[in-house]
Amino acid sequence: MRRLFAIDPSLTCTGWALFAFPPEGALGGLSSQEGHLLAVGKVRAKKPQFSMAERLRDLHDKVSRLVAQLELSQNDVLLCEAPTTMRDPRAALVVEQVRGIFESVGRERGLRVPGRVNPRSVQFEVMGLRGRQPNREAVKQVARDIAMHLYGEKLSSLGLPLHASQSQHQDIVDAVLIGAYGISKIAHAEQVGEPWEQFFSQNEPASRKRFGAAFVKRVQQ
Repeated sequence: MRRLFAIDPSLTCTGWALFAFPPEGALGGLSSQEGHLLAVGKVRAKKPQFSMAERLRDLHDKVSRLVAQLELSQNDVLLCEAPTTMRDPRAALVVEQVRGIFESVGRERGLRVPGRVNPRSVQFEVMGLRGRQPNREAVKQVARDIAMHLYGEKLSSLGLPLHASQSQHQDIVDAVLIGAYGISKIAHAEQVGEPWEQFFSQNEPASRKRFGAAFVKRVQQ
């Protein structure tokens, strides 16, 4: 596999991040587990004054063009963030359609779609959040701090400098952390010789949520 395409889905603004896998044989090395960030961006559908059918059709066209521009193919991987709660069922169903667009377009082009990334797993294993869930803004602030620590220099070179107080690029920040987590999951699957798909389930056993301990410790140093 060459690249990983990470998605933080939203009809309003979907953030994405493209990573290169570490060189073959290096996946097992913790120093390269977060992968190499290549590009980031956002995808927006039409405004709410358009019908939902038109907005989804427009989004499908934009996703298809983006995947083609990035030249993603059967040698690449696509991962979307999984749903979290159902506080607003209507919104959750809309976002599920957005996920479906990215995943179906990816599969049409032959990308490997091993599953989805549980956002709580990203918070626990990449961001190091333990115990009681912090408020939403605190979680987003930690996400920005971790993204700056891991990829601040690269993001700046891509024209996206992240300052601790900025939130306008939160969609991209979340996609970056989803990608970092995804590459680490794949590295762990390779280490133990199990199918990747077993490591991208919202119902994965708790015993499998342990690869990130050393990763979190290194990030927080």
